[in-house]
Amino acid sequence: MYIILDKNLKRVATLSTNSDANPFWGEVVERQIADDNSNSDDGITGVSTFNSTDPNANSKSWNDTLTGLTMLQSAPAAQYLTVGNSVAVYDDVHNHWRIYRIYQVDENIDATSGAHLVTVDAINLAIYKLNKTIPPQKDIKNCKLDQAMQWIMADTGWDLQNNCSSGLFADINFDGTASSQSALQTVLSTYDAEADAYCHIDANGIVTDLILELADQLGEDEGKSITYGQNMLSVQRETVDTNLVTKLYIVGANNASIASVNNGKNYITDVSANSLYNTDQNTWLEGTITSDTITEPKALLDWGLRELRLYNHPRINYAVEVTQDFQANLGDTIKVIDLSMNPILTTEARVIQQTTSESDPSQNKVVLGEFSTVKVITPAFIRNMEQRWNDHVKKLFEEARENANAATVSLITPLGSTWYNTDTSKRVIARLFIEGENVTSYLAPQAFNWQKINMDGTRDIGWEADHAKDGYQVTIEPPFVGTLLVTIDDAYVKHQAEMWIDTSSSADGSWQKLWETKDAANKDFNGDQHIGALQFSYLLSDGSVLSSYHYSKDKNHSDCEFIKWNADGTLQSMMFVTGGGHCGSFGYDESSNTIYTEIKDPIDGKYYLVTMAYQANTSASNITKWCQVKQYFRVNVDLKNNLWLGSTTSGKVYVCQISDLQAGNFKPIIEFKLQDFKWKPLPAGTTNNGAYNTLQANGISYPFAFFTAGGANKTVDKNV
Repeated sequence: MYIILDKNLKRVATLSTNSDANPFWGEVVERQIADDNSNSDDGITGVSTFNSTDPNANSKSWNDTLTGLTMLQSAPAAQYLTVGNSVAVYDDVHNHWRIYRIYQVDENIDATSGAHLVTVDAINLAIYKLNKTIPPQKDIKNCKLDQAMQWIMADTGWDLQNNCSSGLFADINFDGTASSQSALQTVLSTYDAEADAYCHIDANGIVTDLILELADQLGEDEGKSITYGQNMLSVQRETVDTNLVTKLYIVGANNASIASVNNGKNYITDVSANSLYNTDQNTWLEGTITSDTITEPKALLDWGLRELRLYNHPRINYAVEVTQDFQANLGDTIKVIDLSMNPILTTEARVIQQTTSESDPSQNKVVLGEFSTVKVITPAFIRNMEQRWNDHVKKLFEEARENANAATVSLITPLGSTWYNTDTSKRVIARLFIEGENVTSYLAPQAFNWQKINMDGTRDIGWEADHAKDGYQVTIEPPFVGTLLVTIDDAYVKHQAEMWIDTSSSADGSWQKLWETKDAANKDFNGDQHIGALQFSYLLSDGSVLSSYHYSKDKNHSDCEFIKWNADGTLQSMMFVTGGGHCGSFGYDESSNTIYTEIKDPIDGKYYLVTMAYQANTSASNITKWCQVKQYFRVNVDLKNNLWLGSTTSGKVYVCQISDLQAGNFKPIIEFKLQDFKWKPLPAGTTNNGAYNTLQANGISYPFAFFTAGGANKTVDKNV
């Protein structure tokens, strides 16, 4: 069903395929979150910076249009198809409407019937409004996503619903001439976000809100599959080679040339690619790239060799026509199977573009892709979990060696790339993606070859020697001027990830049993027995254990106990903390006898991050408040790296510097969601039927974070 709205966004007419009052046809709604390879521009004209996230993010491009809606001019509703009015389309999956503002009206006469027709094209109202809004000039250094969006959304009349967890810092420039829509597209790519814009309409036909939503990833992964002969009418595997180059001319700043280091030639070639893709072997597929910063010939040649790998292959996407009963939404993850194709099509990809039509459902189709090349692989769905993953990664590396475009290297800087007077260092982390999978942990430190390119294009050999064994993370210190690059040698691939759980050595495996709390004599000084499970524990140097325990007898507060156990499991002492909450995890410094946790102050009802000394058989009285926070966190600390980690019930995770928190400032330097790692945190107030992960505890030992989930009943999986 469609609704026509006037310029004040009030309903004036309704269009439905179930009514003959206002017949319509020809309309197509096309929505996308990313370009497919037929219209994306993969050109690179300079040295890429290293402060980027997902390698797929560069093709992020949000668009949402309704085109071709046609009616008889004599139909009652046709009078409202005018420029400035809008068409609202109902989304029954999410129970909201998308508004498309009409920007073009064509009136014509049908050559066959002589009927007078009116045809309109429209664009999502949010995109229209953002295109008509220009943010004032402003440069924001180390800008976070919410800061950039506040500047973009000002004076647009739309409300932002930011569901992104991106913790990236980036330098964002608003030049005072570009539109908010242009700035938004930059933000979507920079922070690897996805956008949707919609509204709600009440029973009186009044639009009650206008919402622009940002998400890490739109859509769901519900195990849907499209199979030829069942719910797939057709599939088109689209291979695009508009940017394919096998002979690349390389030009540097000030017309610098590579000829002096390349046998007198100012170009490089790829013979294998030319043999594969050029039908005339006496010619080359030629192109030119220019760097506006590199002047040194050898550095220019190295850069050109890297760039040629971006252009020496075609790109692949899939356009799938589905049956009317198949429901796939923008962003959904779909498995596509066609055993008749050659090679066999068995792939898993996301819906990056969606076309729908109410008047002609035969127009319905989806475009699947991962924003860059999708190389077909056959996933093994049923295997032993650990072996399945190791085999899967091994296969990914084998395919990457056969097809260089399957692999992408990404560099991120969690603390930003802009230097301030107070900065003493920055961390740069290299990540290797193959077919969109992060396989960095399977690489030994020797695989990472860091290079520093000076401003004149020469390499800083001394710096590179100092960091030859740094692995995937390198620390840079001021003054650092130049370009940082990394190459990865796949000869140093390991059979197992950098961190794993070994369960093969004994019945307990990595989880060595210390003792069981079965003794009913284990009573604290309040006389309460402690036999059940503990929340979180530290194994201390003398073999004793310090643990947390949720105290549920006080109905006025959510309290906790810290309990100390002897090495044989005998309860030694305890400390009671009013307002200590569930205490799913905490931090502890044995050398100073300091507990790092969170409390909800029973007097003012606010949450605080605090420290306290463990005091045997008493209530905590020496609590030191750091800073106020807005919600409950499972707390843990990495004192070696001065880091605090907290996770929420909803699955959001924050990492802060302890020094910031001690100063009263909650300033996360890293943010993410456990949903990014395929966990589904149990929503508050929901009973777990086995479909969710019941989060329990977390820990941090940088660069690793650890999370546990599970429950007492056997319907809930226990995970680490």
